[in-house]
Amino acid sequence: MRNSIFVLITLTLLTFVSCGEDRTHEFFEQTKENQWIYSTMKSHYLWSDKIKPQERSKFFVPPMNFFSSLLYKDDKASYFTDVVYKGDYGMEFVLKRDPILVNPSQVYALVLYVEPNSPAALAGIKRGTWISAVNKKRLTTSSTSQLQAGDEIKVATEYIEVDDAENKKFWVHGDTLTIGASVPYDLRDIIIDSVYTERDKNIGYILCNRFNNDDFVKNIDEICASFIAQNVTDVIVDLRYNTEGTISNAAYLASALVPTNLIGTPFCTLQKSENETDTTYNYLQPQYTLSDKKVYFITGTATKGVAELLISSVNASRGAYEVMTIGENSAGSNVMVKNMQSPYGFSINPAIAYAYSSDGNIVSDKGILPDYCVDELGQIDFIYPLGNTQEYLLYNTNYIISNGTLPM
Repeated sequence: MRNSIFVLITLTLLTFVSCGEDRTHEFFEQTKENQWIYSTMKSHYLWSDKIKPQERSKFFVPPMNFFSSLLYKDDKASYFTDVVYKGDYGMEFVLKRDPILVNPSQVYALVLYVEPNSPAALAGIKRGTWISAVNKKRLTTSSTSQLQAGDEIKVATEYIEVDDAENKKFWVHGDTLTIGASVPYDLRDIIIDSVYTERDKNIGYILCNRFNNDDFVKNIDEICASFIAQNVTDVIVDLRYNTEGTISNAAYLASALVPTNLIGTPFCTLQKSENETDTTYNYLQPQYTLSDKKVYFITGTATKGVAELLISSVNASRGAYEVMTIGENSAGSNVMVKNMQSPYGFSINPAIAYAYSSDGNIVSDKGILPDYCVDELGQIDFIYPLGNTQEYLLYNTNYIISNGTLPM
């Protein structure tokens, strides 16, 4: 009996010692990527107070899945960037069912914008190109990813022909183009800057797709100097495809558009989580000012984030009469996202703050409602190049500047 008790006690002690072995280091080594994500999110995430302590087993899932599991249910802004960015084809497009109703169920991709030097641009894809098939397969409403990134693809193009005599429209087969495999390429911030003359108006036009590049301030200075030299009376800032950028660059452009007595006052305030101090960005001292010009912003459904903040702040600083917005309702993204590079090759891009414009009001999560609602695709028989005065949104904006109203 005593021997049995001794054996039982010995086994219990061995089990206890085994179970009590400190394997913390091994655990952290195996889950270091997700430990970094957890620590970073608890420190910087806007909704860090919503992150609950995680069970050990949760740390063994792939980093992308772990990151997603920490996100607040109402967060539509945060995202994960994979280990290796392989680029994309470089074209902005919209999937539409046959707009001329010849084949109502057929889906087409209408290309709205092509990044210079991207695989799509090198293949001959242009704004206004209609794509009907990829690798000989007709497009469907689920074809978005096929046209965003991947291996080399062959795309069938078509165009709309108009028979004025019969008052009919029909599709005509175009070229089959080969788009090379998606690759990273340099993204430009300012795509176009031009000056147009309409009646007694000299109109300066800027197409700005992001606020990221290191030479952004230098480019804005050069454009402003050119506008002033050409006696520009009105300024159009086209942000219809603007989705990202640094607040400091956006603040510099805004500073060139507001009265000089506002320099040094708040451009915006970022209200962060309880773990961090709020940050205020002031209007900066621009080299040149366009504050005596009336400003017109062009917006689209893709306009979001810093672009919406810029429009809201300039509008609040100058007043409704001095600033007009033309286009479509913007995305309604009033949280700022920050890219955070991990030591393990991937990045997380969590929401870090709510954005408040220059008047202290939060940017609307319902987007910016334009003063003049104009659908970019209101005219689709022929899609003019961006910057062409016949391009539908630019044409309507120039008409408003010259006549004070939309064309009939």
